[in-house]
Amino acid sequence: MADPLTPAGSLAITLRRHRDFLEGKQGGLRANLTGMSLSGINLNNIVLRSAVCATTNFSRSMLVGTDLSFSDLFRADLQHCNLTGANLFRADLKGARMRGAKLTEANLNEADLRAGAYLDTAPEDAPTDLRHARLDRAELRKANLSQVRLNDASMVEANLQDAVLYGTDLSDVNLADANLSAAKLKGANLSGANLSGANLESATFQGCNLQGVRLTGAKLHGADFSNVDLSGTITARRPESLPLDIQKILRAHVSWIESNGASGERADLRNCDLSEISLEGMNFNGAIFIQADLRGAILTKCKFLLADLSGADLTHANLMGADLMGANLSGANLSRARLRRANMGPATIWRPDGQNAARLWSVNLSRANLVFADLSESNLKEANLMDADLRGADLTDADLEEANLRRANIQDTIIDPEMAQTLAAAINGA
Repeated sequence: MADPLTPAGSLAITLRRHRDFLEGKQGGLRANLTGMSLSGINLNNIVLRSAVCATTNFSRSMLVGTDLSFSDLFRADLQHCNLTGANLFRADLKGARMRGAKLTEANLNEADLRAGAYLDTAPEDAPTDLRHARLDRAELRKANLSQVRLNDASMVEANLQDAVLYGTDLSDVNLADANLSAAKLKGANLSGANLSGANLESATFQGCNLQGVRLTGAKLHGADFSNVDLSGTITARRPESLPLDIQKILRAHVSWIESNGASGERADLRNCDLSEISLEGMNFNGAIFIQADLRGAILTKCKFLLADLSGADLTHANLMGADLMGANLSGANLSRARLRRANMGPATIWRPDGQNAARLWSVNLSRANLVFADLSESNLKEANLMDADLRGADLTDADLEEANLRRANIQDTIIDPEMAQTLAAAINGA
């Protein structure tokens, strides 16, 4: 048996003996942490490969880059843990509680996440709980996620190739650009899920609930939709499908941009319905989108220099690589929007002589809803984020130099550990 864990440092002894066990050294002993409480501690980059951690309480602990491959995590409590980049290859996670866990870029290939129950005590299996978890860019190839509760999770660009998801609850999950090729989803609930740009080739969706699913730009070749009602799914619209008056506004704006204002007219699209539209790479510099409906719109690499998007609804919109320098996004709804590598730095306003800058015009994101938004690697230098809601947002490698974060809500955000204290000070006005 492993040494009992006490506050007197026996955990360190257990981990050292486990390391010796893995290296085949004399005196080595497999770590047995069954039923122990390891809540709220730092276990970053620790090697727990093949450890026994059944029912262990890791809740709210730091497990960034930790090696838990081949480990027994049966019914373990991993709620709100930070498992960014952790290795869970072939881990036994049956019945584990992982609600709100951060598993960005974690390795869960071939992991077993099916329901788990004690044969002699539980009347029924306890489903693995991954509700509200972050699995963006996680590896889940050949993982078994049958019956898992994944509703409201974020799985942007996750790799689920050949994964098994029988009866899985994927309602309202963000699977944008995820790889679900050859995945088996028979009987899964995908109502309200975002599958924009996802690879669904040869995937099986027999008997699935796809009501309200976004399939904008999804790859569907060879997908099996037997016994599935597709009437309630949402697909991308092309600009030519828009009302004629809006098409006219877009053409006039192109002329206005190309002629440097000499002809055409700046686009005024306030209150317009541009939901689920594909406008990739277009130039909307200076355009007006006040209170516009841009839900699910594909706006990758678009230009919005000094554009007014105040109060616009950009829920689930794809703005990856977009140029939003100096844009007004005050009060905008950007929940679950994709802003990875977006440029939201200050715009330079030049004097008429073109020689000297009069001032810098910062992006205005005050009071914006950025819940679960992907802001990783984005430029937010000098951005106004006062009173913004950033709960669950991914700020990994974002540039927040001199950003105004007064009274912003950063609960459960994904952020580099060294930035956490800096952000806390900025929010409190220190």
